[in-house]
Amino acid sequence: MFWKINKYSFLVFAICFFVAAAIIENGLLKQHPETHLIADFQKQLLQHEQELTDRLDEIALSVQEKSFDENLSGNIYLSCENMQESGYGFLIYRDGELVYWSDRSLAFYDELSDFQEKEGLVQLPNGYYISVLNHVENFEIIGLHLIKNKYHYENKYLKNDFFKEYKLPEEFEIEKNKNGNLFAVYDIAGDYLFSIKPKGSYLCTTRQLYLPGILYFLGLLILLVYFRREFIESQSSFLFKLFGLAVALFLVYWLHLIFHIPKVFFLLRFFSPSVFALNSWLPSLGDFFLLALFFLFWLFHFGKHLNVEQLQKDSALPVNMIALLLLLFSGSTYLLIQFHIRELIFNSTISFSLNRIIEISAQSVLAIFSVGMLLLAVFSLTIKIIDNIRNDFRLGQIVFLSLGIAGFLGLIQLLTVKTISIEALVLFVTATILATLFSKNYLQKFTLSYLIIFISAASIYSLVVFYSTTAAKQRDEQKQMAITLVLERDPAAEVFLAEIQYAIEKDSVIPTLLIEEEDEHVINYIKETYFSSYFRQYDVRFFKCSGADSLYIEMDKQMAPCFDFFEDMIKAQGVKVQGTNFYFMDNMNGRISYTGLLHYPLSSERQGVSIFIEMNSALLFEGIGFPELLIDKSMAKPENYKRFNYAKYYGGELTDRHGDYNYNFYVHSYLSSGEEFEYNRWDGMEHLIYHTREDNYVIVSRDLFTFVDYLISFPYLFVFYFISVLILLVIGNPAIRKRSVKVDLKFRIQAAIISIVFVSLLVVAAATIWYNVREYKEKHQNDLNEKLKSITEEIDMRLENVDELNRDVVDWLNRELAKLSNIFRTDINIYGTDGHMIASSRPEVFSRGLVSDRMNSNAYNEIFNNYQLSYFQPEKIGMLSYLSAYRPVINNTGEYLGAINLPYFIKQDKYSQELSTIVVAFINLYVLLFLVSIIVAIFIANQITRPLVLIQESFRKMELGKRNEPIYYNRKDEIGSLVKEYNKKVDELAVSADLLARSERESAWREMAKQIAHEIKNPLTPMKLNIQHLQRFKGEGEEYDKYIKRVTSTLIEQIDNLSNIATEFSNFAKIPTARNQVFRLTEQMEKVIDLFESQQNATIDFQTNGLEYIEVNADRDQLSRAIINLIKNGIQSIADGREGTIKIQLSRHEHMAVIAVTDNGEGIPEELQDKLFSPSFTTKSSGMGLGLAIVKNIVENFSGHVWFKTQKGKGSTFYIEIPIWEG
Repeated sequence: MFWKINKYSFLVFAICFFVAAAIIENGLLKQHPETHLIADFQKQLLQHEQELTDRLDEIALSVQEKSFDENLSGNIYLSCENMQESGYGFLIYRDGELVYWSDRSLAFYDELSDFQEKEGLVQLPNGYYISVLNHVENFEIIGLHLIKNKYHYENKYLKNDFFKEYKLPEEFEIEKNKNGNLFAVYDIAGDYLFSIKPKGSYLCTTRQLYLPGILYFLGLLILLVYFRREFIESQSSFLFKLFGLAVALFLVYWLHLIFHIPKVFFLLRFFSPSVFALNSWLPSLGDFFLLALFFLFWLFHFGKHLNVEQLQKDSALPVNMIALLLLLFSGSTYLLIQFHIRELIFNSTISFSLNRIIEISAQSVLAIFSVGMLLLAVFSLTIKIIDNIRNDFRLGQIVFLSLGIAGFLGLIQLLTVKTISIEALVLFVTATILATLFSKNYLQKFTLSYLIIFISAASIYSLVVFYSTTAAKQRDEQKQMAITLVLERDPAAEVFLAEIQYAIEKDSVIPTLLIEEEDEHVINYIKETYFSSYFRQYDVRFFKCSGADSLYIEMDKQMAPCFDFFEDMIKAQGVKVQGTNFYFMDNMNGRISYTGLLHYPLSSERQGVSIFIEMNSALLFEGIGFPELLIDKSMAKPENYKRFNYAKYYGGELTDRHGDYNYNFYVHSYLSSGEEFEYNRWDGMEHLIYHTREDNYVIVSRDLFTFVDYLISFPYLFVFYFISVLILLVIGNPAIRKRSVKVDLKFRIQAAIISIVFVSLLVVAAATIWYNVREYKEKHQNDLNEKLKSITEEIDMRLENVDELNRDVVDWLNRELAKLSNIFRTDINIYGTDGHMIASSRPEVFSRGLVSDRMNSNAYNEIFNNYQLSYFQPEKIGMLSYLSAYRPVINNTGEYLGAINLPYFIKQDKYSQELSTIVVAFINLYVLLFLVSIIVAIFIANQITRPLVLIQESFRKMELGKRNEPIYYNRKDEIGSLVKEYNKKVDELAVSADLLARSERESAWREMAKQIAHEIKNPLTPMKLNIQHLQRFKGEGEEYDKYIKRVTSTLIEQIDNLSNIATEFSNFAKIPTARNQVFRLTEQMEKVIDLFESQQNATIDFQTNGLEYIEVNADRDQLSRAIINLIKNGIQSIADGREGTIKIQLSRHEHMAVIAVTDNGEGIPEELQDKLFSPSFTTKSSGMGLGLAIVKNIVENFSGHVWFKTQKGKGSTFYIEIPIWEG
């Protein structure tokens, strides 16, 4: 069907796709797509507002019911879903006092007046909401609907995006004021709510960009099909066509890069330089994919249409030289793709670690697929080259040649780039040897075994390159990280210092305390007010200097002027933190150090009073640190900080460490050569020891890739490559699409075993994973419960005699919670009986408006209304999910003072990672087991069906008239009984065959004798008559001579006829066994036609119709003989006096090549048409004899078909149809 479509139709189709994509793209990027987006948003908003109103009415009705009691949480609980899921939240005020809140993710106001003044659009600390009020008796019920999150900063947990049901880009902004240039949004009543300001590089959602992107890509694929048709049908030389195809592909890629065509591609993450960028020619992962696609397309056509014989003719080079150059080119492509694969890994943020499958992203899948295309390209090229040169070289010669080329290329690499791509060269030699073995049909191409072997080689090579390159990349990252750690600054601390600087300048308490000369109080005040949260991980010291104050310098064992000491130190080592009076101290002490200056020009002091603040990151800090939740993404540490462990040593002693690896306290306990950078391996890790100066060191450690990592990764990559290759083969190879699946006994056994194993493993895997995840979660909850109990006991000991939580108790709680938080490595909150937060070890969560400072309403109901002694529930802040535990605080009189809460989000990342590690470990195990089970299933099925295959082969080889060998099978089972019956029938068949053969031979000889007698009698009768006339005729002279000449001429003619009959009969009996081989059909036909160049009776016209490269699998000589017979028959059929024309045409019908031989002879009489291909010994001048029977026999041996069409007086056309070889 493909070949019947005009090639220009593909070009038209491609243009149509491009035009459709361009129209959609233009509508999205230039024709104000935001209009439709905001119109949809307006419609959805009205629906949500109506839903919110209906829910408010339901709550109002429940409040008015007689059965309603004071337990608001218990009564309204079912009406209120989670805010982040439903988008709705509710607050209830009674007599102006907040008594119920549905969700703490609402960072709501405590005062009712704040909502009454802002009905409609309300901006809370963490987002924009629609507010609706309902007044019932003494209750004020407020319903809130989330429009857009609006945090003060963003990170991987906090996103300033619209509510999930609104399909608006997060760059769009909400404006409270109405403006003609903005899009106004109205409520149900038609009143103005707010305006939306479209912003961003494009004014549509990313999902909308996929449609034009897909259309552009489909258009590109159709354009490649057009290029393919142009390539095949072009009459130019092979090398010129290759060059033209390369230029066409280059122009497409060049236009794409230079003019950013299509624009939509560059807005997708696949084409973002942040994912991958090498240079201006490879600026993104998407471009790498396109280049890999073009490379595969070009190399495929190079190999598909490669013809060594034609190259030899065109170049006049010997076959050996051409083979050497082709293999040299093939080997070079392996080096080329390895270079680009390594660059892809080195210059990207993509994970290629298949042993951690959870880290694999969509970008990883596209990158690995691109690598697979590159490998498929070089494999297909190698296979086609070997197919072309295999007949001219032995296996040993090709192996020797490939090894020599690999050595030569390696030497060139060593001399030029000082390194050798061992993996690529080994793959080249391996692929060459495999292709050579398979070229002789030891394994049929594209069978399961064939694919498995090549895909296994590709998978092993890919894993080796992936992991070796990733390890080299991590080594570079280790070195960069070590250098960075020496001069490490704390970006989060510097942002907080800027905030502290601004707050302190506005603080009027500090100058008052300084005037009152309350030194201890002022230092405690500054420390607790400004340095009690993030700076817990620092050792903070305060020095108050005024007038002629001096300091004792312990290092120098002497006193020094206070002002001069700090000013000199700042001048020598300090780097000012922008916008503050704090300085980063470059003192190389193995710690992160800052020094701050707070100056107050008090009138009582001539120089004023200065407070110097010295901060050094804590030695071996074991506290909980500061969560990423509270840090802007710009301040977060790079991801490689999580992958690596590190330690800092100052004076040979450990000062700081990060990660799970347990470093020694003294650096000299590790053997070191003293070099600046040194790599060592121990404990299954690779450690970079960086000697900075004197006795200062930084050690950065990473996990090593092990054999288990390769073993785990192989099944994933093999299955991915296998499925990808199958898809490409089915799409690109019509023969495979037509090939039906053979559902034989072996297949059914394999399918049954694999299905049973798959289902069993799936059930067991799911149950195992579920059980282990549940066990881990229970363990996690038990650990949290133990911490909760211990913390509660600590708090209860102090509060057992307390009747109320007054200011002093709260101050003590804040200090105590900070200590307990570091000891138990978890944050702690304490809520009062009204649900309001009283004390917290992490007040920033509330002060920054991430959530409300109220207790979770479900937990509040369970603790204070249902009197649960402990309560656990999952909670969320933004996109961070964590487990939260609650427990009441009760004094010795049994009175509830409040509740303790442990929100376990500090270690949530580690918990999630450990949980995913468990899941991935089981997935890896069961995937490996499944792959092994497939191999075992194939082996078992082969063993079971081997006797049946033996019987099948014996039946297939069974022939009448030949000796059929019995089957030797010794087992006494069902198959043994079948074999016994088979052997019995073989013996019976031999006897019957002998009788039948004898009968057939007798019958055939009788028939043949009859035909021969008839055909011989025909010329003998006129011969006899002529001789008799000759005997009766007696005379002399010229008349007698003429008569003798005429008679002898007639006799010679009849004798020639008898000779021709004998020759044809001999030829019919001597058709040899076919020796099939793959060859180009047009070349062989041209050789046959060349034999008739000197033919004067007729002209021969040969038309290939653009099918020069069609190949068939047949016997060259026999096919030539068949065509010669048809041409001869055509010439012989032409009447005397007529200008003969033989027209030969080559065409294609689906998967068959059709040769048509047309003559302008007399045609075939109707009475002969039915017997045309039967053995006949006619001596008619039409030339029909055993030749056509021979043609029929030859063509059918090639699984072909021969037929004819004739018109009396106009000529005949004979057709030969044989299968096309499609590789």
